[in-house]
Amino acid sequence: MPHAMLESSVRAAFIALGTAAILRALRVKSAGARHAAWAGVVVLMLLLPSWMAWGPRASQRVLPAAPAPAAGVPIVLSTLDPPSIPAVRVEPSARWDWLAIVYLAGVFFLLLRLAIGTLRAHILAGGATVLGGRLTSPRCAAPVTVGWLRPSVILPECWRQWPQAQFDAVLTHESEHVRRRDPLFKWLALLNRAIFWFHPLAWWLERRLSALAEEACDAAVLERGHDPHEYSRYLLELARSVGQMGARIDVVGMAMPGSSLTRRIRQILASGPAPRLTRGRAVCLAVAFAMLSAVFAAARVDRQPSVPDPPMPPAPHAAPLQAAAPAPAPTPQPPQEKRLIVLYFDLYGTSHAIVEATSYVQTQLGPADLAAIVTSGDEVRVVQDFTADRDKLIGDIQQLTFSGVEEAEPGKSLDGLYTAVRILRSLAEKKMVVFFMPLSFHRAVAREQALLDAALRANVGFYGIDVSVPDK
Repeated sequence: MPHAMLESSVRAAFIALGTAAILRALRVKSAGARHAAWAGVVVLMLLLPSWMAWGPRASQRVLPAAPAPAAGVPIVLSTLDPPSIPAVRVEPSARWDWLAIVYLAGVFFLLLRLAIGTLRAHILAGGATVLGGRLTSPRCAAPVTVGWLRPSVILPECWRQWPQAQFDAVLTHESEHVRRRDPLFKWLALLNRAIFWFHPLAWWLERRLSALAEEACDAAVLERGHDPHEYSRYLLELARSVGQMGARIDVVGMAMPGSSLTRRIRQILASGPAPRLTRGRAVCLAVAFAMLSAVFAAARVDRQPSVPDPPMPPAPHAAPLQAAAPAPAPTPQPPQEKRLIVLYFDLYGTSHAIVEATSYVQTQLGPADLAAIVTSGDEVRVVQDFTADRDKLIGDIQQLTFSGVEEAEPGKSLDGLYTAVRILRSLAEKKMVVFFMPLSFHRAVAREQALLDAALRANVGFYGIDVSVPDK
């Protein structure tokens, strides 16, 4: 979870910066158009974590090529003095567990506030009475629009004392909230703020959408021909009514006079509503935002290796020679490259991994290979340092104890791989981590781009062996 949320936060920040650049380049002044653009950012930000987990990805190779090992210079290691894994015992999940607890506590608190505000809005709408054909509530000091799919306008009891011009202006303002579904977008912005509470962008988007919604409704009032000075006076009177009541009613909805009242009145009196967005510029805005979203949501930045890493399959068996012609003189072969192989086990898995690992050591390790054993459970532990002793490796593998969970959660195992990569980073040679895990873990590794990038930087390759228990 922490990695996915952090990556989603970074991508959302780039999408927001790109959206601001597009709005500035197209000189979009309409509050309604800007509200639509930033509402799109909110929706996309909410979808990013799910998209990162299950959505399609496209590689964008924009980073410099990864360095390739020098050709013709094999790595020769002495079996008398094998490289040693640093004696570090790390509990990789501890830090992330604490971060997850803090994150979930913040999410719970803000979701609770959102639920309370939503419930209060429902209670307010349910307790309103119809007077003169309009929903009225004594709890309201100013008009408020609540509801997601079917928004409704609730007026204070004093609305029948308003002049007709004020009533028309207020009703136009609130009807515009209903037409634009502003309560729904406000609720989505609050939900986004609860999920990404640690991200300043989420808090800014919630405030920005509220302000732009009010500006768009102000523009609709002025377009209907209402006098800017009179309309500003109505807004000030509503603000005084709210102040006399003591506090604004705490519901999820759009309440007059709204936010940023001073700036709105200044804008209303100075220049009136901003010009509407033309159809051509609206199409350009939509296309540019779609392209921006596709690039930063689906793109995966990757390195283009200058020379592809050779696969590390099981050593092939020698094919029989065909005695058809005299064999040419053998050419000198370079010394066999020693491989550093880490056998990685999740102790929460099944003991079927012992069978597969024993077979791997007996049949796939070459005479020049050095292998180590690392386990992940409550902590990451180095069971056996690099060694060429096959009997020692098999003995240590046979002594491993597994909990027997066939489909364990991959979170802690992924943390264990992160730790293994960090430990192996200090060794300059090419390394390979062979993990004995079910196929679900293989898929989780393939989706964990941050882990793959860290392995690439540490010159570590992954090779998975399926240890799922076959159906009987």
